[in-house]
Amino acid sequence: MRHLTTVSGKSTAESFVAYLLTQGISTHVEPIAAAQDQWDVWVRDEDKSVQAKSIFEEFMLSPNDPKYMDAIRQAKSILQEQKQKELERRKNIQTPSMPSNRNLFGRGMPPLTLTLIVLCCAIGILSGFQNPGPDNWFGRIALKQLKFVDLSLYLKTGDPAASLKLGELWRIFTPAFLHGDAIHLLLNMLSLASLGKLAERLEGTGRYAIIVAIVAMASHLLQGLMPLDFFGSPNFVGISGVVFGLLGYLGMKTTLRPDIGFRLAPQAYVMTGLILVLGFAGNATGFALANMAHLGGLVAGIALGYVMSHPRFDRR
Repeated sequence: MRHLTTVSGKSTAESFVAYLLTQGISTHVEPIAAAQDQWDVWVRDEDKSVQAKSIFEEFMLSPNDPKYMDAIRQAKSILQEQKQKELERRKNIQTPSMPSNRNLFGRGMPPLTLTLIVLCCAIGILSGFQNPGPDNWFGRIALKQLKFVDLSLYLKTGDPAASLKLGELWRIFTPAFLHGDAIHLLLNMLSLASLGKLAERLEGTGRYAIIVAIVAMASHLLQGLMPLDFFGSPNFVGISGVVFGLLGYLGMKTTLRPDIGFRLAPQAYVMTGLILVLGFAGNATGFALANMAHLGGLVAGIALGYVMSHPRFDRR
């Protein structure tokens, strides 16, 4: 924007800027505080300042020419037309429909997250966790059928994928429903309740189910199939791989989409890093965890968060 001139008299300034508008030159006009009835005229498009200066010189030769007086009526018509076009343009803009913060953080647990919590708690408690009693037939069956591999078959073959090769593909997902003890279950359920509720309300139950399935598959396959020397083991339990995936997903998406209206607390990232460091240092500290499940879930969640933040895939 460039200053063009100063005009004396409000009516003169109005007719001049109105005429400029009819010539396709948009202006900004403001009164001079230290002077009475003096008006500064600014040209919005600097490339048109030379043309505007030429028009001003012509205008000053005959400011009362009828063509300048008539320009006010024409300018009003132009402004009305511009306003109408702007309204039409705004009508054609589709605004993404995102859940409000109130919906995201409201009370109550969405259906799929609640179902996962109930299944984890029921199977964990009824199975006796990792140590079912001699009369707990349910616990023995659960451990045999829901782990990544049938451990008796694994001991015979040494192949972590032995059960999968027999077509028992449910084992890719079912280790999530088993837990080592009550503390393990409690910590995972608290994390799942917090992150799962946010993700399910943000994406809807259908898309959330896809996210959970993908991060579970990525985390469990990586943990179960990686060699022992590379922190893998098919003898693992817990839904923490999914929890890490949800954290990665929400962290990435809320970073790329600030309009969602919330961000994960920095403490969540600190705790995630601490668990990963302690887990991978488990051989030295005795703090052994399903490290590859955590890492696989986290990476898969981050990748999904990136992809699903793209307008093509984002929820509308």
